[in-house]
Amino acid sequence: MLLNVDKPNGTTTLHEDGCSMIPKPFGTTLKPVEKLGRDGGWFNVTSDTEARAVAQRELPGGAFISCQFCR
Repeated sequence: MLLNVDKPNGTTTLHEDGCSMIPKPFGTTLKPVEKLGRDGGWFNVTSDTEARAVAQRELPGGAFISCQFCR
């Protein structure tokens, strides 16, 4: 699973592997993989619980969302 931390929108979105809403490539300079950039970041997680912990650590107070297209 991938967690998208979106700083400008103040949200974190959990996506299942293979979700059509995950951009390709999903890591960019502004949203890198496994760390935060200016606009956020992408994090590999193995469970909903881990995703919520990463979301709280990386974007405290942000809204946690499960992707409506893959969940």
